[in-house]
Amino acid sequence: MADAGPLYMGFDLSTQQLKGIVVQSDLKLVYEAKVDFDADLSEYGIEKGVLTNPSEGEIFAPVAMWLEAVDLVLQRLKESGLDFSRVKGISGAGMQHGTVFWSKDAEALLEGLNPKKTMVEQLEAGSKGERRGAFSHPHSPNWQDASTQKECDLFDAELGSPEILAEVTGSKAHHRFSGPQILRFHTKYPSHYAETSRISLVSSFLASLFLGRIAPIDMADVCGMNLWDIRAGTWKSELLRLAAGKAGIEDLEAKLGHVPKDGGASYRSISSYHVQRYGFPADCSVIPFTGDNPATILALPLRASDAMVSLGTSTTFLMSTSQYRPDPAYHFMNHPTTPGLYMFMLCYKNGGLAREQVRDELSASSSASDNSWDTFNKTALSTPPLAQSNSDAHDDKKMKLGLFFPKPEI
Repeated sequence: MADAGPLYMGFDLSTQQLKGIVVQSDLKLVYEAKVDFDADLSEYGIEKGVLTNPSEGEIFAPVAMWLEAVDLVLQRLKESGLDFSRVKGISGAGMQHGTVFWSKDAEALLEGLNPKKTMVEQLEAGSKGERRGAFSHPHSPNWQDASTQKECDLFDAELGSPEILAEVTGSKAHHRFSGPQILRFHTKYPSHYAETSRISLVSSFLASLFLGRIAPIDMADVCGMNLWDIRAGTWKSELLRLAAGKAGIEDLEAKLGHVPKDGGASYRSISSYHVQRYGFPADCSVIPFTGDNPATILALPLRASDAMVSLGTSTTFLMSTSQYRPDPAYHFMNHPTTPGLYMFMLCYKNGGLAREQVRDELSASSSASDNSWDTFNKTALSTPPLAQSNSDAHDDKKMKLGLFFPKPEI
């Protein structure tokens, strides 16, 4: 039965890699493949998966790189022996708060993909302008971006205070949230904004590639935008007006699209492009893709007062609750699959990247191989932690705690 039963595919598009896994109905892992952006797609000039403009605090990623990564992961799964015809459902997660701007040609290009060519060949604009492409802007602002302080100040003030903004949208204004990012985008690139037909988050962008049309934004991920009224379940008109500027509320609402309330309902079947190119069955369902943090909350069945810590590129602390109690000190979001349930989160920019920086500095000062965790682990484990008493007051191995902030913290 294991060789003939249905399979289910999941994707995770994170800062530094795209990973695809395939499981059986009992959740046993049977295939996996990944693309490391720095190692596999270095031609995009990225470092740790992103491009930077330090003078303006901008951190962003090339959307074409993500397209190429999807093609590569699917090809690697094919080479590993996956029979795509057994895949009955597909879903995924994307890093939160990244914003993708689709062009007016996007829907037609997605629907008309030629299965004999890769997606990046057909959706990316031609280098000499001979093809417009599916994106009005080539880059997506990353969650580490810190270029929108002026816009955040406007968002915090729009409803009266950061506390009121958090009560309505689940968070006070943050640099990486799509509302402030959209406001800055249409101010800095007005012609690009005018050419934008739809705006996606990373999760809905990834879902769109499998649907063959622009996918809706997920009910949990939408809460990371400073635009969604969580209690009312609608876009907040005052915040849309602020973000849209002269273009107007209706224009921006059309760009953002409808947000389905059912996080577990199938969008529809996978696009014919993937059926013909890889052999997916025509009835393979595409289930809503969500943000990486809402996806994490689904990974373990949390009970009341249970908490989860995720040590990713960003490091997060998450809990779920049936009580709606937002505060500017943390993030509150809809639960990704269960209406009436919420999740809240603390998020730190200096998580995995800070640990990797310490790791690399330790490796550079020793004989260890590049990017080895061995020296990091040895150093950490040989130093008594603060929760432990040190019986020898003269021991040179003093109990220590390190707080590292290579980037401006959230």
